[in-house]
Parts: sequence; C-alpha cells; structure tokens
Amino acid sequence: MWYAIQTITGDEEETIRTIRKVIAPEICEDCFLLKREAVWRIQGSCKRHTERLFPGYVFVSTAYPEEFYRQLKLVPQFTRILGKEEQEFYPVSAEEEAFLKELLNGDKEYTVRLSMVKVDGQGNIVACGKPLKRYLGCVVKKRIRLRYVVIRVWLLGRERDVLLGICLEGDSWDCP
Repeated sequence: MWYAIQTITGDEEETIRTIRKVIAPEICEDCFLLKREAVWRIQGSCKRHTERLFPGYVFVSTAYPEEFYRQLKLVPQFTRILGKEEQEFYPVSAEEEAFLKELLNGDKEYTVRLSMVKVDGQGNIVACGKPLKRYLGCVVKKRIRLRYVVIRVWLLGRERDVLLGICLEGDSWDCP
C-alpha cells in the first residue's frame, strides 16, 4: 500500500535518499517522488522539463506501516506520515492510488508525461491522449498557449487542483 509523507518543500529528494539509507528495504518497498512533465515558454519556443507534482510530499510503498513509522523517527529531516490517528495509519485510498497510477501510465520514473491535445479554433480541447483523456471533464482551468491544464480531484483527504502538462499537434519536440 502507498502512504503519503509530508516533508519540507525542496527537501523531498534528500528525504528519499535518507529514507532509503535508514529504513530497512524489507520494510520500505519503495520510496518515491511523483513528478510531472511541464513546458516552459522561453522567447517564443517551448522547452520541456520535469518538476514536482506534489511539492512537500513523498510516497512510500510498505506492507508494514507501524514498523515503517517507528524507523521513520530515525530520519533527521522533518517527516510526517499523513493519516496517522493514534496508533493507526491510513494509506492512500485504493481509488486515489489507482488515480495516481493511471496518471503515471506505468512510468518507471514516477513521472506524469505530457498529454497530446487537439484544440478547435476557439481554444477548446476537442480530443486528448493519456493521461488527461479520462479526466477531461475535471478540467477547471486551461492555458493552451502555456501548455497546461488544471484538473480538480479528491486526493489525499481533500479536493485538490492538479496541474498537468500538455502538448499540441505540431509542437516541434517529441510528444506521446
């Protein structure tokens, strides 16, 4: 099961390195940061880059949350497991984990890739590819020229806006 851990924004990668070093691999199956591809427009051209999908959060996969929590106390960085109530830990729900895995579309680097979109003359999205395809109805904001959309979903215990990168047919760089 996946668990979300809050940490200091900007320290996510250092926290992951420390967790991997301090916590036994049989307790922490995987520790990762969710990322997304995004596009910067620089002097009229588009440049693809990767950034954090949820700044200040890392995710772990463990079947032993109590032992993981005990060993997490040895990590010197600020870490707080989400969903801790007394002696129980609440994992990322099955629906939320399925949503995140669908966005990742099997990516081994835990990166949400750009979605190819087609727009009409008024800038409305008329067709799109994965990972946006299933969530097109959840779009609350779109900035086609800046190559992103924002979807609103229930995630990690509350309604969240998730920014996803897009690319258009005819963009000069590779797009899925």
